Amino acid sequence: MLQPGDLIRDKGDNDLGLVLSEPRSYGLGEAGPDAEYVMVQWSLYKSPQKMVLKAIRDGWVEIVNEAEEIHREETTNR
Repeated sequence: MLQPGDLIRDKGDNDLGLVLSEPRSYGLGEAGPDAEYVMVQWSLYKSPQKMVLKAIRDGWVEIVNEAEEIHREETTNR
């Protein structure tokens, strides 16, 4: 779903964020998919923030550009 380098946008305040980590779990045992998060560097914050993946699934945050697409464009344009 999300991977480091993906660019995302919070639909509430239009803030852009860069995904910094692979999905991680809070380690709550059987808490399920709502316990997964990624670290994001949002433009409005000085330090990275945790963002639960539920934000993507529920449509609060959208993926603007995936890291693979960026890499593919760089290698194609050479």
